[in-house]
Amino acid sequence: MFPMSTTPVENGFWIPLMDYAMKNGVSLSTLRRHIKAGKIPYKSENGKYYIFSTTEAPRTAEAEWMRPSADTLPLEPRVAKLEVDLKRAQEEISELKMLVAIYEERLFQNLPSQL
Repeated sequence: MFPMSTTPVENGFWIPLMDYAMKNGVSLSTLRRHIKAGKIPYKSENGKYYIFSTTEAPRTAEAEWMRPSADTLPLEPRVAKLEVDLKRAQEEISELKMLVAIYEERLFQNLPSQL
């Protein structure tokens, strides 16, 4: 099966949640809340969420190997790419911290009161 991010579907594309968030400047938490509330169209495949977008499909991680290497680009585009990568990493770290906090809270709620 083709990745959903590259599959056009009647006037749009299914793109991964992270790509949609970065492209549209929306946090993952906000997107997850909208998904839970049924405010935006989405699909889930193998535990990964996809959002329907009517604009062009963004570059995906799978296609990154086809881009010129960072060493061949002028300094300004390299810095811009690094800033985008940093923002994506910070969003992912924030989401992971939130998940760890949720799991820890559930874990401590289920511990016997003797501890």
